[in-house]
Amino acid sequence: MANTCIVCSQPSGSGEHVFPAALGGRRTNKNIYCTTHDNGYSSLVADLANQFDVFNAHLGVVPDHSDDVKSVIARDAHTGQELRLSVKESSFTAPRVISQKEVGNGVLMNMAFPNREALQEWLAEQKAKGIDVAPLQKAQERPYFLDSVHHQRRFGGLCGLGAVAYVAQTFLAQAFPELARSGDVAQFIAYTQAIAKLAQIRGGCGDTQDDPTDPKLEAARQAYEAALAPWGGQQPVWWDFNPQPDARPNAFEFGHRVTVGVDGADGQIFGRFSLFSSIHFGMCFGMASAGVETKTMTIDIDPMAAHPPNDIKKVETSTAIARVAVPTQPIAGLAAAISSGSQESVFTDLISKIEAHSLGKAAAKMHAELAAYSGLSELEGEQLVNRLIDGQAQRVLNLAKWVLQNFKPRLPTEVLPTLGSMIDAMTAHDPSSTNGLSPMANATLALAKGALAAQVREDLEAGRLDERRLAALIGEGPGAAVVGQAVLGPLVQTLRD
Repeated sequence: MANTCIVCSQPSGSGEHVFPAALGGRRTNKNIYCTTHDNGYSSLVADLANQFDVFNAHLGVVPDHSDDVKSVIARDAHTGQELRLSVKESSFTAPRVISQKEVGNGVLMNMAFPNREALQEWLAEQKAKGIDVAPLQKAQERPYFLDSVHHQRRFGGLCGLGAVAYVAQTFLAQAFPELARSGDVAQFIAYTQAIAKLAQIRGGCGDTQDDPTDPKLEAARQAYEAALAPWGGQQPVWWDFNPQPDARPNAFEFGHRVTVGVDGADGQIFGRFSLFSSIHFGMCFGMASAGVETKTMTIDIDPMAAHPPNDIKKVETSTAIARVAVPTQPIAGLAAAISSGSQESVFTDLISKIEAHSLGKAAAKMHAELAAYSGLSELEGEQLVNRLIDGQAQRVLNLAKWVLQNFKPRLPTEVLPTLGSMIDAMTAHDPSSTNGLSPMANATLALAKGALAAQVREDLEAGRLDERRLAALIGEGPGAAVVGQAVLGPLVQTLRD
C-alpha cells in the first residue's frame, strides 16, 4: 500500500520533494505520488515559491535543483530598469547606456554591464549586426549604489493556501502512510487536486490577466467549488494567528515547521505549517473513521542547509497538543490581522531579522580577514581596512542617509530651505553616473567610509574589535554615530557661521 499514489492508487515512484525544492527542501520520497500527480502539483509549488522569493533571495537559499542562491527580480527606482537581487549580488539584468555622444563617424558610449559574460554577448550581437565596436579601455568592476527597492508580493490567496495544504498533505502521507490511503483524507486530497488544476490555468490563482479568459477556467472553478462542498464551502486550510501549542523553538534560525498528527480521542487529523518560524497556517485533513492511536510528528526544515543529514529535525510524540480548532470563518482572522496591522508587522519583523542575519555574516567575514592586521605594516593594515570597509559601501551609504534624513527635521525653520536641499544633495542618486551617485553623494560616501575605517583601526589597536562591535559599526547605531560626526560636521559648521 505504501508504494501506491495517494491520489489514484497507481504505483508511485516520482521521487518528489517532501518539502518543495524551490524553498530549500533536500529530501525526496518515491512512495507518495505517481509522476502524473506529482507534476500536477507543480503550479501550486511555483505560486508559493514566488510569494516568498524575496525572503529566500535575501537569506541566500539555494533551491535543490540549482547550484546558485535564489535571486529576485525588481526595478531600480531611478532608471526603471530591471534588477536581479540576492544575498550575493545586486545587478542590472541588461546592459545600460550611461552616456553617449557622436564623435566623427561613430558614437562614443559609456556603458555598464551586469557581468563580463553580458559584455561578451553584447559585443557578439553588435558584430553579428555588422556594427564595429572598439573598446577604448579595459572593463572595470564598479558597484552601483541602490536607493530603496520596493517589492510587491501577494501572500496566501487561493493557490497559496492550496500549496500550503499540498505540502502538509505530503508530510502526512510520509508520517502516516496508511491513514493517507484509508479514504479518511480523500476529501482533502480532492480539494488539493482541484486547486492544483485551477493553478495550472492562466488566471486560475486570481491574478488579473489581460489575455482572454481560458475556456477551461470556468470548469476548473466549478470543480474547485464542488471540492469545497464537504468543507462547508470553505478551504480546509487557513492563516493561523494563534501561537502554536508546541512551545519548542524551531531547531533552525529561519526554519520552517510542518506538524501533522491524529487525535485518538475524536479522530481529528490535523496539520500546522510555519514558514521562517514567522508565518503560520493550520488545517484539518478530516476525521479518522477507525480507532487510531494519538500521534504527532513535528518536522523542522532548515532552508539554508546545503544537503542532508542536518537539514531536518523530527520529533515524534504520543500527544495531540498541536490539534487545531477549525474556525467558523477562516478568512476572518486574516482580515482582522490586516486591519490591525499585526500581519504587516510579522513581515516587517521577518525582514529585520533577515537583515540582522546578513549583517552578522558580513561582520564575521570581515573579522576573519582582519585577523591578519596585527602582522601587517601600517600601510598594509590601512589598505586592508579600507578594502573591507569599501566592500560594505552600500551599508555605509545607508547609514549616511539615515543620519542625514533624521537630522533634517531638526533644522531651524529659517535655514531649512538652504540646508535642507543641501542635505538631500549629499546622498542624491544620479543614474547617468557610473555608480549611480551624484558627485556630492560620492563625497559624502568617501567621508563616511574614511571615518569608519579610522574607527576600525582604532578599535583594532585597542583590542576591542570583535564581530559584534564590527556589525555595530557597519550597520547599527554606533556606526551611525561615527558616520554622523563625519558627514554632519560641515553642516554644523555652517549653522554656527
